[in-house]
Amino acid sequence: MPPTDPTHSITERLSRTLSGPEGTLALARMQLLGRPVERSTELTTPTPSGAGVGVWRLTDGQLCRDTGRRDEWRYWADLPEIPLRPGHRRIAVLGESATRGYFFDPAYSLAGLVGSALDGVDVLDLARTNCSLAELLTTAAEALALGADALVVHAGNNWNNVDPTPVERHELALLLEEGGFPAAAASFRELVTEVAASALDLLRELAGGVPVVLVVPEFNLGDWTDEPILDCPALPTGRMRRWQSARDEAERALRSGDLAAARTLVAEMTALDGGSSPVSHRLAARCAASPDEALTALRAAKDAVVSPFAIHSPRTLASVQEVMRRKAGEAGFHLVDQAALFQGSDACAPGRRYFLDYCHLTFDGLRTTALAVAEALGTALQLPERPDTGGVPVRAAADRLALAHFLAAVHNAHYGQPEDVLRHHLTRALDADASVADRFEDYLDYQTRIAPNWMCSSYERSTQDPAFRRYMVVGDGRLNGKLADHGLREVMLDALESRGVPARRRYEDLLVAEHSGSTDLLADASLATTFNERRDAGVGPRVAYLRASSPRTRSTLVVDEPAPLVLEVTWRLPAEVPVAPVSVAVNGHTVGTAEVGPAWTSREFTVTPDLLRRGRNTVEIRWPEGGDGTDALVAGAPARLECGENVPSHPVHGHIHGWSATRVVPAAV
Repeated sequence: MPPTDPTHSITERLSRTLSGPEGTLALARMQLLGRPVERSTELTTPTPSGAGVGVWRLTDGQLCRDTGRRDEWRYWADLPEIPLRPGHRRIAVLGESATRGYFFDPAYSLAGLVGSALDGVDVLDLARTNCSLAELLTTAAEALALGADALVVHAGNNWNNVDPTPVERHELALLLEEGGFPAAAASFRELVTEVAASALDLLRELAGGVPVVLVVPEFNLGDWTDEPILDCPALPTGRMRRWQSARDEAERALRSGDLAAARTLVAEMTALDGGSSPVSHRLAARCAASPDEALTALRAAKDAVVSPFAIHSPRTLASVQEVMRRKAGEAGFHLVDQAALFQGSDACAPGRRYFLDYCHLTFDGLRTTALAVAEALGTALQLPERPDTGGVPVRAAADRLALAHFLAAVHNAHYGQPEDVLRHHLTRALDADASVADRFEDYLDYQTRIAPNWMCSSYERSTQDPAFRRYMVVGDGRLNGKLADHGLREVMLDALESRGVPARRRYEDLLVAEHSGSTDLLADASLATTFNERRDAGVGPRVAYLRASSPRTRSTLVVDEPAPLVLEVTWRLPAEVPVAPVSVAVNGHTVGTAEVGPAWTSREFTVTPDLLRRGRNTVEIRWPEGGDGTDALVAGAPARLECGENVPSHPVHGHIHGWSATRVVPAAV
């Protein structure tokens, strides 16, 4: 045989070998072996440019906002200039949206209230909404380069956003193979804690001899409930069905007052889910033998959802809080611990007295924290006079308080909080300033209309207020998009009507005028009540269909006068799930059932007028109980994670490609 160059043949055969799923995994592992081992804990020391701090550039001895970074301005203090007065001590306040005074910003912030308590110093408000850990350290370095005499650091809620390195993904994949999502999520929380410890060591190195006041954030343990999509990650070998059954039994036992039976069932749930479900821990809190035991369970519920496999509201892990306390002692930082500050209120756990949602503070929470920070700064800087507590407002201005609670109601609704929480904030808003009813009516108008909010005069009116404008931003589709706000709007209407504002009939007429007719039941404005329920939300590769995260998928159908309708749906069950009956209901009445399997099929269901009512109607798909394909989800996750994909961990009960309602037009005679 004559000699030939085998390169082309070998390359071609290797390409075919590596083109399949196993080949992709092999290639990922080969690439991992060919690069240095990287760890998330290996943080880079930031080098300040000396040109300024945050979005402000140093010009003629003053900090002026950089017009080249205009898109970032809304995340920072709304200050065109930050004066640097010669001879004045400078205190830099760093942090996240909670530090910004989210919902109160720009009227009130932690830095502003600290400045009200201190004389003869310049308090620089350098907190940034959505601030990452790396951004926080960079801002600290820039502030120190400007000659800051003290740092105040109030952060931790965004520190869970760790992107594992390739080797860390490999390690998490091994844990997924051995112990499923609970084991991998627990290891990820350990990684977050280690990264936080490294960051605090780096902060000590950056600060040198400059005093640091470290504020440990607390969480709304008393009121916050994570939305149902986060109830429990996928569990292997049929555990999910028994977990759900034990949950139902535990809730019945609690309703009947049988705490002993509830504790036994909760222990079984925790054994099944490996402590990875917030539901198990919240039930444990309800049947706890003491307030301390209940508080421990609520902290575990808060931590349980933190993983790289799901999207959840910001929060500080209990282990990170402990690291912050320990590192403060080691580094000589002055500690302000919100858990201690807020202790003894809101029954056994801090709740709505101090929190507007999950971590953002009420004015009472901001004020309490600011006074403690000012006291710590007085000690750290050896100020000749104690902080002036009388300089800090006892309460927020009425219009600011009202708008903050209104915005909090909107935000809570979009995280799936119950109606009593929404009602609390809307009532507080109207109690503070009755004129906030105008904002209620504006919201009912622009969120109900099909047109984008920026095209609505009602939205334009609301954006005249700077606090509203900072939250409901025109360019932010997540905060300013159309959602199925029907529950929130009903609570708003109840609140308005109770104050003598006749808004219901006008709103219902607008709803019918805008939304009756042919309806896409998969549109966000019909189906998505929360950020997590949007079709483009969630973890994992984007797909052209809806992944149903609940055993029941509900949408809203608006009709004018009841008339015959046809519901058309294109659906399937997840792979490896056997064919099973799936039913469709309208306003609680079943209108049809079909056998559905893993192949796409389309079905039509006729709805008679007697099942409908003018205005809002609920249409529901009821998926098979327990038929969620969790074994397949768990089995396929390690390889996808190792190949660099974002892997979802929560069960999917069905897929919907199309779902619509069309009025039946009578045939011409």
